[in-house]
Amino acid sequence: MGTMQGLARQDGARLTHINGLPGMNGRAVHSVATSTDGDVYAAYESTGIFRLQHGVWASLGSPFGAQRSRRIRIIEVNGEQRIYATGDGVARWVGQHWQHLPLPVDMQGYEIFDIAVQAASDNQPETIWLGSFGAGLLRCITGQACTRVKITGAGPRTNEVRSLLLQPREDGQQALWVAMLGGGVARFQAGVWTRWSTANSSLPSDFVNDLAQVKPDPSHTEIWAGTRGGLAMMSNEQVWRTDRTASAQTQQTSRIRSISTHTTSQGQPTVWVGTDGGAMRIPLAGPWQVISTLGNDANGIWGLWVESVEDGQQRVWLATDGDGVARLEHGQWQHYGKAEGIPNQTVRSVLRVPNGSKQGSLWIGTWAGHVLRLQGDHFIEVATPWRKQDDESASLMLADNSDLWASSRTQGIAHWNGRGWDWMPAGHEAPNRIYAAVKLGQDVWFSTLERGLARLRAGQWRYFQSNIGLPQDTLYDLRVITVDGHPQLWTGSNKHGLLRIDVSDPDQPRLITQPALPTLPIPLVYGALQDGAGDVLVCTDYGVFLWRATATGYTSTAYHRQDGLPHDECNGSAMQKDANGRVWIGTVGGAAVYTPWRNAARKPSQLIISDLMVDGNPIAMRGGVIQLPKRDSSLELKYSLLTGEKEAASRYRVQLSDVPAKRDPWGNADSHVLARLPSGRQHVRIEAMDFAGTLAAPIELTVDVPYLWWQTPVARTLMAMCLLLLFWAVLRLRLQHLRKQEDLLREMVKQRTAQLQASDGALRKANDDLHRLSYTDALTGLANRRRLFEALTSQFRNAQAQQRPLGVLMIDLDHFKQLNDSLGHLTGDRCLKEIAQCLLAQLPPQGLAARYGGEEFCVLLPGLDATASTAMAELLRRCVETMPTPCCDSHRPRLTISVGVAALAAGQSGPIHDADALLAAADRALYAAKDAGRNRVKTAQD
Repeated sequence: MGTMQGLARQDGARLTHINGLPGMNGRAVHSVATSTDGDVYAAYESTGIFRLQHGVWASLGSPFGAQRSRRIRIIEVNGEQRIYATGDGVARWVGQHWQHLPLPVDMQGYEIFDIAVQAASDNQPETIWLGSFGAGLLRCITGQACTRVKITGAGPRTNEVRSLLLQPREDGQQALWVAMLGGGVARFQAGVWTRWSTANSSLPSDFVNDLAQVKPDPSHTEIWAGTRGGLAMMSNEQVWRTDRTASAQTQQTSRIRSISTHTTSQGQPTVWVGTDGGAMRIPLAGPWQVISTLGNDANGIWGLWVESVEDGQQRVWLATDGDGVARLEHGQWQHYGKAEGIPNQTVRSVLRVPNGSKQGSLWIGTWAGHVLRLQGDHFIEVATPWRKQDDESASLMLADNSDLWASSRTQGIAHWNGRGWDWMPAGHEAPNRIYAAVKLGQDVWFSTLERGLARLRAGQWRYFQSNIGLPQDTLYDLRVITVDGHPQLWTGSNKHGLLRIDVSDPDQPRLITQPALPTLPIPLVYGALQDGAGDVLVCTDYGVFLWRATATGYTSTAYHRQDGLPHDECNGSAMQKDANGRVWIGTVGGAAVYTPWRNAARKPSQLIISDLMVDGNPIAMRGGVIQLPKRDSSLELKYSLLTGEKEAASRYRVQLSDVPAKRDPWGNADSHVLARLPSGRQHVRIEAMDFAGTLAAPIELTVDVPYLWWQTPVARTLMAMCLLLLFWAVLRLRLQHLRKQEDLLREMVKQRTAQLQASDGALRKANDDLHRLSYTDALTGLANRRRLFEALTSQFRNAQAQQRPLGVLMIDLDHFKQLNDSLGHLTGDRCLKEIAQCLLAQLPPQGLAARYGGEEFCVLLPGLDATASTAMAELLRRCVETMPTPCCDSHRPRLTISVGVAALAAGQSGPIHDADALLAAADRALYAAKDAGRNRVKTAQD
């Protein structure tokens, strides 16, 4: 894959930067292409095109001189592979040189972005289509001059063509698809143009960078478009749509640069997408299916309810954070919000409560403490014994699908008896807050916030925590899982992972520790649920894990976003198994459904050697034999299992075939160092297996290790003749020495393997540091503009959802240009740092200070209304006016600031309708403060 800093290779779980010839390192790569025989072509900024062939890089020169090569296309025409480069013209690699395609004189100065070749047929000669920047689409027919083609039909401009795609049709013809910057997508089929743009379709942007033909399954084909607004797909229905799975994968950035199709080792289709934020892989098949990305701007799906309808299909209800309630039935969505009677759009739980009717009644609990039930298409309020307040919420839960319980956040819990509530306020004998409830016989069991496991029997409460070995921790979702005929309670916890309690004897519950559960990468576990196949799905703060019981314990398979989840973080209690054995879960990024699978016959994946190094230098293997230059040379192997999925779960081991008894254990290290090998011909065997335990065909390497001078046949013959009487003793000593060398070799291998694993950890830490720096202003240490806009959008949405005020301050340093002109920019920078420290010292804990640009700052004040925000602004102004300024004491007048204040009032629905409007109001107030003489505070209401 090409990046702005060079070429990278993804093989297995590793992403490797390619260091090749001079002219390749550190330069932007605009295009990458691979031929059917495995050659790789890469177009580099300013230095031309390079080819990797048989493991060796070579420069093919620059077809357009000092101008960049925009794209490399390898096109098969009538069984022949052609290599084209586009940029300041079009060139084809022929033999050992570039041959240029003649273009019209008036095309001088126009860049060619893409090329497509339509092979000759019975009724038409070969046609080459060109997409240009500025001149639009061109058609070059064999034997004729290239001409411009007018793309007809209503729509925006068509002069900037970014990508071309020829799609085979069932009638044997081809449709030409055209992606344009600013012009959307056009298709030329049977002599007719059809156009799509944001004005007449669901295309997310008119700026389209790439097109690809994708086959999600063998039965149908889709056209995917990568735009500045995200991905869009078109099937046979001729309508652009945004796929939920792709949206969940690409939600970190909407600018799509490139699309490439691939398959896993099992033939399952995947799509690689290049974006401004990096590359990502989207699986098109697998056990997980995203059903909704509602709430992904906040905390996603808090709860869900799945029920069967009369035709055997499933009806799904989603409780979302900020988007109300959604219902999915027969592929159609229906949304319920304020218009349907829901007073707060953050819905914490949804379930169906028995009421004597066949279906029962659908109830929901929301933020602010509301409980409602569905009547027709409208929700009506259910009176509750607790107070409705902004920091409250109502969580509903069923024990044994019949016994309804409700928990508030701060005021206590309640039980619905069919006519009204039995109220147990906080401080009562009952727990203050519960997360889940299950019913076993005459007992109801609860997971609680602070009192461990609770049991209610005949009105009497009993608690189990340290007295049965449970940790002092919050317990989350609670489920009954029967193991070997014994009912067990499985519950998630905040800091201690998944816990199991045997309640075969409900008076003496017992914490279960054996068999040991698989190790999780994070201790925060929300809960676990068995699917229809008997496997256990464990929902955590970092992925979902499938545990499958074996004779000795459990195997574990991890699922994350790259496996089809909408987000890595689950939400507590948002798990349910349907009548078909599928498991539905809610996450911070939306909802997904898991279809159980069993180990089918899997094809072995390909095991490859990605790098061979001798004494730290890369080498190419010739004839299957590696020749070491010296007796003590070290051989470093890097290898990968090309599964195309879940590469991090692949396992490897390496051994010398001549000593099978000393086989290394399986591990996830994908590199190995062999040092001080015995002289002579050695055989190295590399083995691998995928996440499902399917073994790959091993790789056998032959390594020739040079003999020392005294190990040659002639020398040994002479020594044998001279030392025949001492032969037996020398041989014994030599064998002992070789055994020690072998032990030393294995120790060195273990140390080197540990070093490689440590360096991998350092690399991950460096990546985390880079992520942190991308949100920080380098000069002042404050949040940068990117972090400001993300925080402002999030805080504005939370303020509206929770009906809380939000204040924004726009701050400008008075006469800063005069200070720079008189004392210099370095002094100005020091003053900016001191003012930043002053702002940080005065801000409330929930506030955020950011550098907006130049001498301008912006402060977010969640929870502060206009009056409090104005007071804070005045405090900051006085702080700057009175602070000592060693950086610029000689500057007169002293440093002062002007402040503009704007605030969103709690529950406000006026002119400030979005975050941009709030920021603009503060900016106008800032200008009013400056116009009024500076060194003052002005509000948007002044």
